[in-house]
Amino acid sequence: MKIRENNWKKVAAGSIAVLVLAVACLFSDINVNAENMKIGTVVGIYEGSSLNVRDNPGTTNTKIIGFLKNGQTGEILEERNVNGTVWYRMSVSGMVGWVSSAYIQVTERNTDDFDAYLTAQGFPESYKAQLMALHMQYPNWIFEAQQTNLNWNDVIAAESALGKNLVHTSSISSWKSTQNGAYNWETGEWTVFDSGGWVMASKEMIQYCMDPRNFLDSNNIFQFIKQSYDVNALSSEQIAQKKKDLTNMVSGTYLAGNCDGRSYVDVIMDIAAETKVCPLTLASMMIQEQGRNGEGGCISGTVPGYEGYYNYFNIGAYREGSMDAVQRGLWYASGRSGYTTYGRPWNTREKSIRGGALYYGSNYVNVGQDTMYLKKFNVQGSNIYNHQYMTNVQGAISEGQHVAAGYDENARKSALIFKIPVYRNMPEKACAKPTGNDNPNYMLKSLTVSGQTLTPTFSIYETSYSVIVPYSVSGITISAEAIASTTSVSGTGNKSLNVGTNLFQITTKAQNGSVRTYTINVVRQAEGSQGGTDNQDSAPRVESTNYNVNSNNTITGIADFPISAADFAQKFSVTNGNIKITTSNGTVKTGNVGTGDQVRVYDRNGTLKFTYNVIIYGDVNGDGRINAQDLLMIQKNNIHVKTLDGVYFAAADTNRNGKVNAQDLLIVQKHNIRIASIQQ
Repeated sequence: MKIRENNWKKVAAGSIAVLVLAVACLFSDINVNAENMKIGTVVGIYEGSSLNVRDNPGTTNTKIIGFLKNGQTGEILEERNVNGTVWYRMSVSGMVGWVSSAYIQVTERNTDDFDAYLTAQGFPESYKAQLMALHMQYPNWIFEAQQTNLNWNDVIAAESALGKNLVHTSSISSWKSTQNGAYNWETGEWTVFDSGGWVMASKEMIQYCMDPRNFLDSNNIFQFIKQSYDVNALSSEQIAQKKKDLTNMVSGTYLAGNCDGRSYVDVIMDIAAETKVCPLTLASMMIQEQGRNGEGGCISGTVPGYEGYYNYFNIGAYREGSMDAVQRGLWYASGRSGYTTYGRPWNTREKSIRGGALYYGSNYVNVGQDTMYLKKFNVQGSNIYNHQYMTNVQGAISEGQHVAAGYDENARKSALIFKIPVYRNMPEKACAKPTGNDNPNYMLKSLTVSGQTLTPTFSIYETSYSVIVPYSVSGITISAEAIASTTSVSGTGNKSLNVGTNLFQITTKAQNGSVRTYTINVVRQAEGSQGGTDNQDSAPRVESTNYNVNSNNTITGIADFPISAADFAQKFSVTNGNIKITTSNGTVKTGNVGTGDQVRVYDRNGTLKFTYNVIIYGDVNGDGRINAQDLLMIQKNNIHVKTLDGVYFAAADTNRNGKVNAQDLLIVQKHNIRIASIQQ
């Protein structure tokens, strides 16, 4: 469809639902309680520099809380004169602070009509100020809300799966994940997932890159521009403008040169017309994949064994077996895999560009993944969270910036269409970009109790331990050493013991502020109790022919779950006392027994002597069953959303290797779909 340049209402009539136009027109006609909004745009900042954002107006006794670049926009909330200089309090991408008015271009306009349009589209309030600012700057731009109907936390959990989103190993520590499998706590090294030193991105970095509100400015928004390109719907003037935009984009890059005797620009324009993929999209992808100077190995044409083959889009270029990413990509381009689709073998540069564009058009643009953002983060369609073109978590941001460079001010006057995702239950403010670069390692190298043996044996991944000592032991010494020298340890030293249960906590604090707590449950037996030196026959004893009553004060082997507390109690025999089945806080249990519940042992006088903690492997949430809720808790532990500890960590460690990771997730999944049962 040919898009005519006009104001936003007229464009909406041709490309947006009638309901949207009706609502917008209704508000336009009524125009009651009109509000004027002041929008500020950052201007005049030198290339490579930035505008300071401060916690208070002025430069004296104020702190810098952030930075803004040219083109970033936001709502002006307040203004104040300090020593003859006007300062604006602005809200930009969820950050609120004060900036000097000397670098702010102010636009003021009645906003009722466009606000109604945004509401009808379904944009949350937290999107509106920035979109309003862009509308004032470029009134012909169209913003479509892509209602994903996905819960934000579920999206982040899915995109945090091991290996799905990567950053370069040279990145600061807060950009890199420490989830199980991504970081070696013993060595302090990150696991490399792809050639060139690419490691797992942190949850915080993924949140930042996926939150559209961080990129609603005049340059970063181009990662949301629609990528379809129908040359038959364009006038000759519009095609000429697109070629001019492309020329602007590739200026200063290797694509400003020649390709097999023709200019890259002419080649890309022809291929865009054939494949119906925007030429600026194709160019930005090739710059992203091969670098501005074209130094990528997949287009050198000189890789041993693959001379004369090219892969401009790095399709299939990832490390596999004995092949590194470049070799794998050229193996794909050569057609040696047995497939000749998309014009393979790609033994000329133009064939590689055409084949890659055909691949991208048919597999992404034409199936709804028609923006840079959706190419990177597939949050639509049936293959959700998969079929993602690249693993670089910042890939969409970078490519969007390449595209933005191609649109000069004249081109930006066109009716450009941006499809912007919206999620359910998003944070109130945009997710901040992580900035810390301190050591994240909070693990202990060793943990000991003087003269005693910990149960289970110490592991850096286990946080809960038990020790049983005779009555004659009235004190112990707890010692601990952290793996990283930058980590502080508290809670160690000499400890006196009361008869019964003594709970001690040892806390580690990493350089980056992360905290981990280890617990040692020391049971000092009563004088003459079981295990003591006197009158042993009078101490209560607990046995079971059904379950394992363990020396570390746990009960395992519960294969007959779900089981009621009453039935569970019948499985034990008690000598010289009795038992109660309780919750962890001592309340008598009435429902099904689950992980975290307790068997409390009393002597004949009613004195509590022992406490055993129940563990059902796979029952991580303690409801006495194994289901999807337990899977979710393991996943949250693995991505450090909510860390498991104590008996809940033990229940999640279904293969008993002292770790909770993707292997345990798989075991629980197989149990739930009845492929295999978890051994209790």
